[in-house]
Amino acid sequence: MPFLGMLQRLDTLPETFQESGAHMTRFLLLSTLLLALSICGGAIAGQRGSCDLPLPNADLRHCSFAGKSLPGINLRGARLDGVDFSNARMPGCDLSDSSLTKADFKWAILADCVIVDADLDHADLFHATFDGGILNGSRFTGANLFGANLNELKAIKADFSGAYMKDIAMEESDFSNSRFDKAFMMRAVMIGSRLQGASLRHAVLTGAAFEEADLSQVDLTSAVLNGAHFNDAQLVGTRFTDAIIANAVFRGARLEGLIGPPPALRKLLDELAPDAD
Repeated sequence: MPFLGMLQRLDTLPETFQESGAHMTRFLLLSTLLLALSICGGAIAGQRGSCDLPLPNADLRHCSFAGKSLPGINLRGARLDGVDFSNARMPGCDLSDSSLTKADFKWAILADCVIVDADLDHADLFHATFDGGILNGSRFTGANLFGANLNELKAIKADFSGAYMKDIAMEESDFSNSRFDKAFMMRAVMIGSRLQGASLRHAVLTGAAFEEADLSQVDLTSAVLNGAHFNDAQLVGTRFTDAIIANAVFRGARLEGLIGPPPALRKLLDELAPDAD
């Protein structure tokens, strides 16, 4: 790192320079370089950081940001495992590449945040708001997302496996190639969202709303879809092997090339066939 190299070189200045009364100059140079380091590069990776002036890459696991207003904060690459962010207001934040396992974000506002390739495994995101953000490649395995808001965002190749996502709002978002295997998504609202290539194997989607969503090439193997609504959805090449779809509604849906449709779905297809006349 250039700044660190300069600091090291300052320690090796010739004795004649130091003897000429340059101690004050050295102090000023060190102060300037440290300030530049803080502004441009954040803390040294893994260094214990300040809770009052949190920086990227710092270890902030000893901090609490509960209830704080932190708009636009940059905590990229920081260690934040188990940290309390409950009720924090952080619109426009950057938490990319950060470690947030078991962090507490209950009722936190993270609208328009960039959270790419972050680790939020088993985090508590109860009623947290991520609207308008970018969550590509992030991991939410086993996380609590009950009542959370993930509207109008991008979460491409994200992993929500085993997450608790009851009553979650996920409208007009892009979840292409993401994983929701074994997630509990009862009454999830995904109206108008793109889930092309996503995996929802063994997911519980009772009463879910998929109206106008794109579920092409989605894997719904053994998913529970009782009472789910697929009106005007795109279901091209979608896999339904062993899925449970009692009372599901497919009015106006595009149903082409389905893989492994269970008997109940085949019956629905037969009933819808006359509409094509």
